[in-house]
Amino acid sequence: MFKAGNLYVTASTSGKMMKQLYIEWCEKVFFPQMNQHCICLADSWPTFADQEAMDVKPEELEYEMTTIPPKVTGQIQPLDVLCFRMYKGYFRKVSNWIFLNDQPVQVHHRDVVLKMHSLIYQQFTSPRFANLIAQAWHLSGYVDRSVEYVDPTEFCFQGLIGRCDYDNCERSLLLKCGWCKAPLCLAEVEFE
Repeated sequence: MFKAGNLYVTASTSGKMMKQLYIEWCEKVFFPQMNQHCICLADSWPTFADQEAMDVKPEELEYEMTTIPPKVTGQIQPLDVLCFRMYKGYFRKVSNWIFLNDQPVQVHHRDVVLKMHSLIYQQFTSPRFANLIAQAWHLSGYVDRSVEYVDPTEFCFQGLIGRCDYDNCERSLLLKCGWCKAPLCLAEVEFE
């Protein structure tokens, strides 16, 4: 199975987030990324409200959890309000490009799906797109100040023409890198 440094991959037999997976995620992914104080907006799913995850919280971390009421997640959860739509659009652009350019990649295979998520997450973490999260908090009603942001899908795919010129590659271009603006082909983002 493909392993990426920017993804934490695990699964349950049901395909749903179970209590033990949530505790494991808190311990291995969430808490190590937090400094001093954090606020967690949790979905109303009962697993997320379980306070046993606090047993693995570092002692020095001040932690506050707020549960989003049922049926309003899409209106007040910042990632749902703005970011996930763009993330899905980016994913669709990459997979459509693979189909339209008749690439030898099976987009439904687990390793390819993991590579796509790793690539998209890596691109979305570019400082160029940092205001996207800030604007999501504004649109969700948590902060008053609106900010200008760059849409990752528009930036990385609009106006992309020509061929890859990296090491005389000559392949069709897949995207423009959100970090360095370099035009990249499929081989350069390591899908093959």
